Amino acid sequence: MREGLRSVGLNRSCPNRDGESLLTVPGGRADTGASAGKSGMLEELRARIHALERGRHFLASPVSTSDPPDGAKKAWTLGAEALDRHIGAGLDLASLHEVKAERRESGALAGAWGAAIGFALRLAVRRLCSVDTAQGASMHVLWCWPSFLARELGVPYGHGLASMGIEPSAWLFAETARPAEALWAMEEGLRSRSLALVVGILDEAELTPARRLSLAAAEHLTPCLIVTDPRLSPAGSTATRWRVGVRSSAQHVRDAAAPGATRFGVTLERCRHRPITREPVPYLLEWSDETYRFRMAASVADRAHGPRAAVAHSG
Repeated sequence: MREGLRSVGLNRSCPNRDGESLLTVPGGRADTGASAGKSGMLEELRARIHALERGRHFLASPVSTSDPPDGAKKAWTLGAEALDRHIGAGLDLASLHEVKAERRESGALAGAWGAAIGFALRLAVRRLCSVDTAQGASMHVLWCWPSFLARELGVPYGHGLASMGIEPSAWLFAETARPAEALWAMEEGLRSRSLALVVGILDEAELTPARRLSLAAAEHLTPCLIVTDPRLSPAGSTATRWRVGVRSSAQHVRDAAAPGATRFGVTLERCRHRPITREPVPYLLEWSDETYRFRMAASVADRAHGPRAAVAHSG
């Protein structure tokens, strides 16, 4: 009886409510080797669990690695090695990501929005840097927002985008009358599968719209980035959530009176594939206009892992 059970291959688990198999467990024979069989089964189960996290679209094939199309496979990273190691292989190219400004008890909110949008714009630059145009991948970014936010926050300036390394012609702007229409435009953009990135500036992404964006990003292998009001609740179904604050710029290398590299205080509040078990650690990042990448601020890079220096107080 035991030998008979060993030779039986269990091909499918219990189906879900759509009649699809959630997991495919590889069948095998006893003579293939117990250790090899267990190793292969574990690898396939890991792939299936990863696929479940990414959306039901990836359950169609026996083993899915959820790779984006050729030309978009290069990792979407920030460029700061310490932070990139923390999030793994980079930002997920088939998921929803959220950027929120630091919470403020009082004061003008425009500066907080500016920091979050500035960080998101630089993430878009990093995304376009990861696209291989030789493979025919798209270099276009869809930017969606309701008109009341466009009037309040201002429209991106073409020359400013060019100075950041983004061709203004790569941007497609969709300004809508209502937030619901902006969400619809974002979802349709993701479904077109002809964009490198979809960006949404919204007051809030509630559970159902956020879930729809997450599923569309996973199904059509297009990343989605949303910037939301810091005073409102975070969106659900996000792969990462970043909390961004304004920081003083670095000192200019040639003129002490001039502003240097732009700096952000960045906290990774959520990372789906690497759950955060402790209080999130803030990073001080600065943006390089020459290399189009983030880096740890020079003032903290050398002592990021060192002991805190004692502070002397004068009497």
